Formats: sequence, C-alpha cells, structure tokens
Amino acid sequence: MNLKTTAENNTATIAIDGRLDTMTSPELIAEIGKVAPANDKLILDVSRLEYISSAGVRALVTAHKQMAKKGGFTVKSPSKNVLEIIKLTGLTAILNIQD
Repeated sequence: MNLKTTAENNTATIAIDGRLDTMTSPELIAEIGKVAPANDKLILDVSRLEYISSAGVRALVTAHKQMAKKGGFTVKSPSKNVLEIIKLTGLTAILNIQD
C-alpha cells in the first residue's frame, strides 16, 4: 500500500494505492492520527484501492470517528468492489461517499 497525503484550506486528502488489510491498515490509521488534528475535513481517496478487508473497514470507522466533530470525513471514488464491501458492512448509512 502507498499513501500520499496533501493538505489545503484545512482539508487533508489521503490517497491510497494498493491493498488495505491487516498488514497495511495500521499505517493508514497512524497517518489519519497525524493529519486529523490539524484539519477540519478529511478526504480518503480510494480510487486506486484494489482491496479492503475488515481491518481496512475499521480504519474507515476510525477516520469517521476522528472527524465527526469537525468538518467531516469523505470516502472518495471507491471502486465497485470496495463500495460493495462498504455496503455489506452497513457503513453507507454513516459515511459520506462520493463518486
């Protein structure tokens, strides 16, 4: 997994490339922990995410919780497969998902 983080106008964007699973989700959670305090909004660009496991889903929940009292959290451009996993977990009811 590769992460690329950018920040502008109190909005941080973390782009994920590869697989988000048990081995890689701690890296994403650590990155979220770094950028969340300094930004009002967080965008997770998952357009290049190939796979997400339950550990990856937990990372999405972590981001949502950290940003809930701020400007918000968005999951951007999930593939059909990633979106299906998010739907199966029921998180579409609480997550802001953009095409």
